[in-house]
Amino acid sequence: MTSSLAALAAACCLLLPALSLAQTQTQTPAIAHGAAEAATPAASGHEAPNEAPHEKLSPSMRPLSPPVRVNHPPRRLPQQAAPYARPALKQRQPHAPARRSPAMAAPLRAAAALASRLLPAQHGDKSPRLTVLACADGAPRHGAQGTLYLVQNPGNQLLLGEAGVSHAVRQLRTPLLLVLASADCKAVNTARSDFSALPLAEQRTLLSINVDKGGTPLSAQLDNLDNQVEAAVLHYGGEVEAGRLSVIGAYYDAAGQLGKRGQLVVTSINGERDKAAIARLLRQRAVFNAATGIGTPLASSSH
Repeated sequence: MTSSLAALAAACCLLLPALSLAQTQTQTPAIAHGAAEAATPAASGHEAPNEAPHEKLSPSMRPLSPPVRVNHPPRRLPQQAAPYARPALKQRQPHAPARRSPAMAAPLRAAAALASRLLPAQHGDKSPRLTVLACADGAPRHGAQGTLYLVQNPGNQLLLGEAGVSHAVRQLRTPLLLVLASADCKAVNTARSDFSALPLAEQRTLLSINVDKGGTPLSAQLDNLDNQVEAAVLHYGGEVEAGRLSVIGAYYDAAGQLGKRGQLVVTSINGERDKAAIARLLRQRAVFNAATGIGTPLASSSH
């Protein structure tokens, strides 16, 4: 057994050199053939390109070509196909009416009419000429438009509305300050009764409304109106004496308690409370410096 293995190993050693020699002879013609092909372009006079031939890219890597503009002329559809090709037309909605500004409340409308009667016509100037100090319950805020500057607070109090009134009188220079009272003012009606059960913030708001406890609602409204006019005359005394401002107190009589229903009743002009004197001043439109007599009336003609 050992001798047979030794004979097999010796035979393998003899075959290995023969196999390597045969493989070398087989590769040599292929190498020579490749070298001949490489030398062929140089021999024919054509230089081999330095860059590798262009490789084909996949569709996702190809550069995009510039878009081509194509004009498609409109094609007229047959008459029978037109209704089916057009989109459904929306039903025509009726034109909505233009939004109008809210109507001015009746007390403010009456106050604006009084101002236009007392002041001369002034064309082209849209600045406010009338300042109205009104109760927050008696005149809606949306009525403050145009030439009317509205200041509202509970009880039409000058103490609470001093900032707004001073801006209108001293910055905008409105010649009329109208303190407007009405029966709808809940703050005055509350101030004439016991309000100690209310929160402290509301109590402080009502403390400056000095009216008799237990009085009638009308007397309470008129007393508070006189107090606020007097406070305004004292506060803006320089403007009143110079003839630049007139402070008027007026009560809007919605129920007809003082006369004609829905009428604006003037109760004082710059502190003057006599009814005959007030009627004369309104008739002559002499509302500036009415209480002091320093200035001259606005116009001598009567309405």
